[in-house]
Amino acid sequence: MNKIINYLKNYLVIFITLFIYLLLMTLLQYYEMLTYKMICIINYIFLIILFFIMGFRISKKERKKGYLNGFIVSVIVIILFLIISLLIGKLSSSSLVYYLSLILSSIFGGVIGVDK
Repeated sequence: MNKIINYLKNYLVIFITLFIYLLLMTLLQYYEMLTYKMICIINYIFLIILFFIMGFRISKKERKKGYLNGFIVSVIVIILFLIISLLIGKLSSSSLVYYLSLILSSIFGGVIGVDK
């Protein structure tokens, strides 16, 4: 039970952070302070860092099998992203590579989280 609560707290922090970030990026795009290409690059870097932190946090609390913890946490979020992509109809091979890089980032964060 404690493990499930630990995962849910981690998801809550990640989704709140993601929501605030998306709100900020939407405002920047609305007022045309950044180009579309620049926002795409910033989004990619931000999500890589966010998934790394997500894997790091959960593995630091669990203290074992960091690669597995990072994988589980990221796959659940990626499944939500995939469902949204399927509903919108924008699923392509490049988006699958994108999701794979997010999963690898979380796994890497999980491995480092166990070591710290």
